[in-house]
Amino acid sequence: MNEDDTLLVTILKRESTVMRESITPEITFNYNSDKKTIEDDVKKENKFCGAATDTLGHYLILVILGLASWGLLWCAFGEEWSWNGRWFKPAVVAAIAFAAGEFLQMTTSLPPLLAAILTGITARNVGYLDMREYTELDSFMRKIYPVIILGKGSLGWNLSYMKKNWQQVAALGVLPWTAEVATMAVCMNLLLGYPWLWGCLLGSIYASVSCPVLMPTVVKLTAGKNLARNWPQLICTAGGTDTALSVGVFGVLHSFIMYDGDDAYRYIRAACALLLGVVVGVSWGSVAKFLPRCRDPYVTELRVLFVVVGGLFANFLTSQYGWGGTGGIAVLACNATAAKHWAKDGWRLNNNPASTAYRVMWSAVEPALFAYTGTFFVMRSSISKVMFLGFGILVICLAVRLTVSFLVCSNLQLRERLFVCCAWVPKSIVEAVLCPVAINALLSRGQYDAQTMEYAEHLMRMTVQAILVTTPIGYLLTSQLGPILLKENSKVVKESEA
Repeated sequence: MNEDDTLLVTILKRESTVMRESITPEITFNYNSDKKTIEDDVKKENKFCGAATDTLGHYLILVILGLASWGLLWCAFGEEWSWNGRWFKPAVVAAIAFAAGEFLQMTTSLPPLLAAILTGITARNVGYLDMREYTELDSFMRKIYPVIILGKGSLGWNLSYMKKNWQQVAALGVLPWTAEVATMAVCMNLLLGYPWLWGCLLGSIYASVSCPVLMPTVVKLTAGKNLARNWPQLICTAGGTDTALSVGVFGVLHSFIMYDGDDAYRYIRAACALLLGVVVGVSWGSVAKFLPRCRDPYVTELRVLFVVVGGLFANFLTSQYGWGGTGGIAVLACNATAAKHWAKDGWRLNNNPASTAYRVMWSAVEPALFAYTGTFFVMRSSISKVMFLGFGILVICLAVRLTVSFLVCSNLQLRERLFVCCAWVPKSIVEAVLCPVAINALLSRGQYDAQTMEYAEHLMRMTVQAILVTTPIGYLLTSQLGPILLKENSKVVKESEA
């Protein structure tokens, strides 16, 4: 290469370097922008795929566990657990109810219990499953359900809040409930010829509000807002008081109707049942303050077992001797008292290992509860009159209940009172637990007259109808109108900022 060629190459290299330096910033910027966008898309895609994979893995493990459990039972107990065996039918209906409920909640956000109860109604009316043929199993399970439901709810009670706001909690928990029970008893007596005692029995079931259906929505609506009231506690404690009345009064009336004995003893038992439940529950919950000791290496497990096993024992024992309602009240009092003591050791209300254990148990039994309740409902043309009257009675009872609820909240703002009315619409959980109890009791006795069984059947049908009508309406009203009705109070916001 000669000198001219060398000079030419040097000039070209310099021009090339200058060109690269002049365009590099723009090229680098565009490249990094595209790269960042691509990385964001990849992250979003990976996040979506990760969530989908987690969900798929969750349901896959449930399927594996379900099949393994079925295989274990089949191997242990033989043909009764085969695919066409006696015990396989209730199990498969519960599994389908769970799957249907999950699908309904994912696609519509409605509570899964609606799909579960419709699954049970379908299974009964196609002739696949009738829980009247499994009276012992169903009666056994209906002594377990209340312990889980009541124990789960009362672990979230703030007794200090209840003491400070006892007038509001008592008024909202007792007065609408009492008005609805009285209205139901009058309507059933005048329109269907029910005895007053049976009318009150149905009213005690019918008047229960279902706070667990709404609590996730209420918590979500109030999270991070500066509101004038602690809405989760108000709904939880007032609704819990309402539920306690339903469970306790139903137990007392049911025992009075179904259990024979000396009249004086029956009246004494009815008068003392609820008070005895409170005394037993507070005593057992107070023991939880000292046992197990907080330094025990197994304190978590022992505390959970202490309240769960104690509650089950109390409910089964009182049911065995005809003291209906006592066990349910004892569970409420015990868990609320224990939660108060545990909070001093750092266990937050409704956010501790015991609450988690109850939530897991409830998730396991909820589909079975509603599916098995649905199997008692038989659709016949002969019940059309009862269902038509039942719908009219439902409208009347709801109107009375919501009117009283609106009036007793006179210290609240108008939109807050409307929110309370929305939250006081749903009927589901206690209703599903208690509505077939009278039928099971009569079937277990073996001797009953047709008229009494008809009362029990009408009670069950009208309660199932109320669940199907009020649960979606109440849930949608609360979730859709809640953001509008529970707006932040400007005065409270200014005070908090100051």
